[in-house]
Amino acid sequence: MRSYLRRFGLVARFVAARLRAVLAPPGPGAALPAWNAMFQPGALSRLSREKRRLETFDVGLFATLNDQRLNGQIVFEYGTLVNWMPSWRGVRVLDIGTGRSTLPCWMIAQGASVVAFEFPEPVERLGRGALAWLSRAQVRRHQRRMGQVAGDMLELPFADASFDLVTCLSVIEHLDTDLRDMSYVPYPEQKRRAGRLLDEMVRVTRPGGALYLTSECCDYTRATTDAWRGGNYYRQGPPLSGAWPVRDVPEIFYDRLVKRGCALPGGVSFEPNDLRGDGSRETFRGPYFSAFSVLARLEQRS
Repeated sequence: MRSYLRRFGLVARFVAARLRAVLAPPGPGAALPAWNAMFQPGALSRLSREKRRLETFDVGLFATLNDQRLNGQIVFEYGTLVNWMPSWRGVRVLDIGTGRSTLPCWMIAQGASVVAFEFPEPVERLGRGALAWLSRAQVRRHQRRMGQVAGDMLELPFADASFDLVTCLSVIEHLDTDLRDMSYVPYPEQKRRAGRLLDEMVRVTRPGGALYLTSECCDYTRATTDAWRGGNYYRQGPPLSGAWPVRDVPEIFYDRLVKRGCALPGGVSFEPNDLRGDGSRETFRGPYFSAFSVLARLEQRS
């Protein structure tokens, strides 16, 4: 009975949000001070307009954006991209590791064409129950227009300069797992694979186009627990993983993309020392775990 009431309450809040959007559509918002940044729960109010635009699309997206357990992390990840994107009409998008996300369907509803790229064997199971069924029903007409391609994201099967925007949201941290046998990948190889994926994202982006990715970071010298431990894919390995060492993030991501001919709009507002364990930067995973965003515009090929 309690579970039923929770689901009913969620649907009621979703319907109310849709009604508010009709009666008082979200107006123009202000640009973020930085699109390349570390997660900051206290700054999520800057993305209230973007959250309103997204959450009325389908009940699954509404549930994800309003899940208190996630501490606003998905609002940060999705909202940052929506805040920066001036228009979706006619934009060719490649989304790497779509999984259960309905954000690509939202993009299609805004006028984009989207290709979802996945590992050949499904990594995430489809949601079950009435809410999952309702969400799929709400996005079905958009999903039918979405391209579906499977393969190895380290060797994307697309020609150079095929897309205006390439996205990869909360996926690249899973390079700590070899999905072929679910074995743990040592950190030096994780870094190599991350570089390879970034190079592939740059390759398939047209000059003037953009790349956007989000991931997790951690100060492993101080972290002792991880509330997301069950989310790691590998079967045997270290107790803490699935996040990039916070002090390595600039080198692995921002610096590499600049060397590959990308500009970082708005500069970079990512300071490893900000992850102090005081809750000001932490995600739901716990002390010394945070998230970050990477937005790059391809100026020229290196």
